[in-house]
Amino acid sequence: MLSSIILVLIISFALSALLIKAIIKYAYNHNLFDLHTKRKIHKGDVPRLGGVAFVPVAIITFIFGCLILSSQEMITVENAIPIIGLLASIIITYIVGIADDIKGLRYRTKFMCQFVVGLILCLTGFLLNNFHGLLGLYVLPYSFGLCVTIFLIILSINAFNFIDGIDGLSSSIAILSFAYYSVILYLNSDYNILLPIAFIGVLLPFFYFNIFGKASRHNKTFMGDTGSTVLGLMLCILAIVINGDPQTQLLLHTNPFIIAFSPLMLPCFDVVNVVIYRLLKSKNPFNADDNHFHHKLLRLGLSQHTALVVELIVFLFMTGTSICLSNYVGVTVVMVIMLILWLVANALITNVLQKRGR
Repeated sequence: MLSSIILVLIISFALSALLIKAIIKYAYNHNLFDLHTKRKIHKGDVPRLGGVAFVPVAIITFIFGCLILSSQEMITVENAIPIIGLLASIIITYIVGIADDIKGLRYRTKFMCQFVVGLILCLTGFLLNNFHGLLGLYVLPYSFGLCVTIFLIILSINAFNFIDGIDGLSSSIAILSFAYYSVILYLNSDYNILLPIAFIGVLLPFFYFNIFGKASRHNKTFMGDTGSTVLGLMLCILAIVINGDPQTQLLLHTNPFIIAFSPLMLPCFDVVNVVIYRLLKSKNPFNADDNHFHHKLLRLGLSQHTALVVELIVFLFMTGTSICLSNYVGVTVVMVIMLILWLVANALITNVLQKRGR
């Protein structure tokens, strides 16, 4: 399996670098740029079509890896249906993302499509069926598990879309999360490891163009909704897979729910915090504003790159601390502690900003 992993990583990296470079050139030649609004912090004309490269490259390399593993009898007819459901959900999310980036879609339309994606995944085997003690619940009834799974998929998709507000944030968190999940899947000898490996290979070239590219040199791009929504979907799918794998707890001796979902805490908590704020202010929770955590860091006076580093430190702290805490206290207590820490940190920063008149 290790040789297949390395090969998938190399191929996805090379294809991604070539395709993203071609997309950037096409976007600049046809004036396909991210429109400026008062919320935008970038300078110059920057295309937001980098995410268009994610799915084709990832699917090609994933299928290629599956063909290799099938020759080694690791992929069978029995797990072909989940693979079909997986690919269908990715393609639907991808198409909706492209339509949203090019034409703009109403949030109701996007939510309906995300609901369909969640339903497809549930019906093809990607179902959250065990809370492992969260809220005192363990094995979940099918109907309840179905509702929770669809809710988490929609939440994760939108969470990564929401945090994609500064250079490198969504992509770096996704790279770290995919790497984290890859290690767990490798330990579990799970063929699904090819998926996060493919996305790591895809994201590394994008990260370079997004962080180090310059609009003046025509080599910078954003991932757009096409990229961020697919990343949110993929990470939630991997979390569900790992949560439901009996090997997870046996190998790591830690609560499977925390192992599976701790990387999603920061983006999901950020969405919850922002939505609650908008509702308290009698605002439409689906209308964008500048109250995300990364926006607050920028308003404190941090540069984009410094804010990125701070967010990554917080991400690693939340992920690592939640896993360590789960060895001493229940999963519900861990989630409550992390949520309280997140809300307190946001409240303290908001208080500082208010005192500064920002």
